[in-house]
Amino acid sequence: MKRSARLTLIAIVLFLGGSGLVYEYCLSTLASHLLGNSVEQFSLIIALMMFAMGVAGLAQRLITTNERLIDRFIEVEIALGLLGGSSTLLLYLSYSYMEHFHFVLYLLASAIGFGIGLEIPLLLRINQFWRGELKDNVGDIFSLDYIGSLVGALVWSFVLLPLLSLERISLILGIVNLLAASGSLAIFWKLAQRKKTYISALLGSLAALIALSLVSPGLISDARQHLYRDPIRFHEKSAYQDMVVTGSGERLSLYLNGHLQFDSEDEYIYHEMLVHPAVLSLDHPIQDALVLGGGDGLAVRELLKWPSLKRVVLVDLDPAVTNLASHYKPMIDQNGGAFLDDRVRIADASASTLPAGDRTVYKIPERPTEALTDPAEAIATVQLLHLDADVYVANIAEYGDRFDVIIADFPDPSSSDVAKLYSLEFYLAAKRYLREGGVIVVQSSSPYSNRTSFWITRNTLAEAGFKTLSLHAHVPTFGEWGWHLGRIDRAPAPKGAIPFETRYISEDVIAASAVFPKPLAKPEGLTSISTRLDPQVMHAYLRGEPLDGERHYPRSAKR
Repeated sequence: MKRSARLTLIAIVLFLGGSGLVYEYCLSTLASHLLGNSVEQFSLIIALMMFAMGVAGLAQRLITTNERLIDRFIEVEIALGLLGGSSTLLLYLSYSYMEHFHFVLYLLASAIGFGIGLEIPLLLRINQFWRGELKDNVGDIFSLDYIGSLVGALVWSFVLLPLLSLERISLILGIVNLLAASGSLAIFWKLAQRKKTYISALLGSLAALIALSLVSPGLISDARQHLYRDPIRFHEKSAYQDMVVTGSGERLSLYLNGHLQFDSEDEYIYHEMLVHPAVLSLDHPIQDALVLGGGDGLAVRELLKWPSLKRVVLVDLDPAVTNLASHYKPMIDQNGGAFLDDRVRIADASASTLPAGDRTVYKIPERPTEALTDPAEAIATVQLLHLDADVYVANIAEYGDRFDVIIADFPDPSSSDVAKLYSLEFYLAAKRYLREGGVIVVQSSSPYSNRTSFWITRNTLAEAGFKTLSLHAHVPTFGEWGWHLGRIDRAPAPKGAIPFETRYISEDVIAASAVFPKPLAKPEGLTSISTRLDPQVMHAYLRGEPLDGERHYPRSAKR
């Protein structure tokens, strides 16, 4: 084989090693965004693709004619480029329009895995013509394949994922896959037996992927709108999640990764219950509060109604959410301009200049690109921090900052990434932030459709040393919903009148919300707690509660 041809083949093998891995990542990541529980989706899809690769290794033995190996390899690459390149777009469309979405997901994963599994055996057999020694042949192909996998993983983490959408990544990858097939055809031109057919197939497949890339924005936009009842008024994909705002007239709804975060028709019920019972449980007027999550500004809006409040610190991972809440007028109207208040100053989280006497906060990188530039970034003292709440409570407490109220307004514990925020370790760390007589409140999902998970959260707070009070209310768009309050010295006891007008809450409402009828009460004998090593709250949440007939209360509101 000529040197130029051999170098081309080396490049193709390196690309195939990386592209197979990136195809797996694309499907797994999209499935995680659509279905939640990233650990489960990555585990299932990658395992299924690996299984299909194993089946392909056995199937390649059916190709008994060595003269047709080149043809089979080119055919596999054309099919893989076309299917892999369109896979994420097909998956999203099927999620939007088809009832049996999981069938399409697992079928795509299996088909792509089967194609990837055929590549290496065919390359080994082709390379045997020039590298007769088995040890040299295996060393060539497998070393290049594994090196390509490393390169693919790095390019995925640091280049593709931060810069491009998933459907763009797969379409570009598919086009490059077709170029690899073209390179293979050029290298083995004399050995290929169906040259005209392959040229036509390559040109047709390339045209199809290019056309798909041109029409994909419109297809995705239509499919996205199909998922929502009201017209989409705003859409943005951040580094962490897909944000959609829908609404007609004055009604507004915010969805993150397809899960409802609030509806303007009734969010006041949720947020008044989240904030005011905790404030009323203090023995003194509230001075400052820590809000973990709640980047929409609605919990902050309720806190700012208390005239004695002097400071709010809000910690939310995604700056795109707080930016939306700060600059998108319908959101500003909804949160009352909460982030424009003098007591809630939005500052640059990358600032390194500290006022005299203030503390330094170190932000551990949340994204791979940050780790390359600065593994531990100093952040100025700010009222709004864009970092994981878990990182915040683990790294700031030593500086002695204390709050009267801590509000944990997190998504439901549907994945291990979120379940850590409902763990014993998290509550033990957060406890150090409370002043004497301070109160923590945790949104805890539904005591009806997620009854066991709800009470495991209460058990975990109690294990961390909190005396607790549990509350519930009916939020029409969420269903039956609940919260847990915790205090170190004694159980929280909301008392006194609220010194401003509210839309839902009152002394009588709070008293009634502490009464749990039998279907909502703590199951007898439930003693489980949730830890990082054993996230019982997640397991219980994903199981849900067995119901007879149709489930009337949605489980996906805050997920």
